[in-house]
Amino acid sequence: MKFWTVQKKEIINVVDKNGIFYSDFAKSNYVKLNPNLKDLYDLVLKSFNDINNLNLKGLIFAFSQSDNQSLYEIDNFTSFYSFIQNKRAVIESLWNELSSKDAVILELNYDDNFNPIFLDFNDFQFLMPPIVFPYPFTEQDIERICWSIENGIITRSVFPSNVIQAHLPYIKAENIVNIYSMFDFE
Repeated sequence: MKFWTVQKKEIINVVDKNGIFYSDFAKSNYVKLNPNLKDLYDLVLKSFNDINNLNLKGLIFAFSQSDNQSLYEIDNFTSFYSFIQNKRAVIESLWNELSSKDAVILELNYDDNFNPIFLDFNDFQFLMPPIVFPYPFTEQDIERICWSIENGIITRSVFPSNVIQAHLPYIKAENIVNIYSMFDFE
């Protein structure tokens, strides 16, 4: 399956040198800057490890898409570019944070059989502390989203963005289809 992720260029160097990159949430600058995210990241990681019978220390966050009925791969860079541009309202804050001079976009493909714990981006954002309840989210959505993460089953969001967050176990050299420069919103 094809996924898209934004990573620092140093990750490419690690893959070139070692043939593989594993994430480690304990070393994540993003988690260090946002320590309130630790519990949410731990929930996703524990669930991913349990479902896939692994013992990873971190995950790679990636993009996929949905029409709120089905999940779809983003076929090529042109489609990914259009998708990101069209979803600006949903991901502008994250995209601007990811955008840096040392970041690149990776087109990845995995033949491995694992559950990437798909999750609508709005559902993940909703769970980010401090949890507030913007309409149409309710307290019951906390339980629904956590259940779907723990069981690796995507559920329909009450406020779908159709930007789907996927979680990957590693990046091997063979997973990298292509590397693209970061882009800004038009």
